[in-house]
Amino acid sequence: MEDETVIKNPPSLELRLFHAVEKGNIEEVKSLLAQGVSINAKDSLGNSSLIKAVDEEDLELAKFFIQKGANVNLRNTMGETALYRAVFRGNLDLVKLLVKAGAETKAKTVGGVSIIDLAEERGEDGILKYLESLK
Repeated sequence: MEDETVIKNPPSLELRLFHAVEKGNIEEVKSLLAQGVSINAKDSLGNSSLIKAVDEEDLELAKFFIQKGANVNLRNTMGETALYRAVFRGNLDLVKLLVKAGAETKAKTVGGVSIIDLAEERGEDGILKYLESLK
C-alpha cells in the first residue's frame, strides 16, 4: 500500500516528512522541519512522526524528534502512543528513551490495553522488568 492512500489530503511537505521518516533520512526531516512542517504532524491514522520513527525502530530519528520537542504522548486513532509502539516492537532502547523523555507509562489504548499488558502478551520480559522497576 502506498503512503498516499494512508494520509488524508496532506500538504506535500507533510507527506514528504512521513516518507523521510520511513526512509530514515534525517537530513530531509531536518530540512522539512526548517520549512515549517509540524514536528507533531499526524497521518490519517493519527500516527505522529515520532510514532512512525518508533515503528521503523529508528533510535537516532526518535532521539532527534524528542530533542526538537515532539510530544511523546500523542496517540493515534487506536489510542497507541510511541511507547506502546516501542513495546510492540520489542525495542527496549526505544522504551527507555521514551520513558526518560516523559512518556506516560500507564496509558491505555482505546481497547483498554496497557503498556504492561502488551509487554506480558508479547513475552517481552526485559521490557516488562524495566517497566515494573519504574513503580
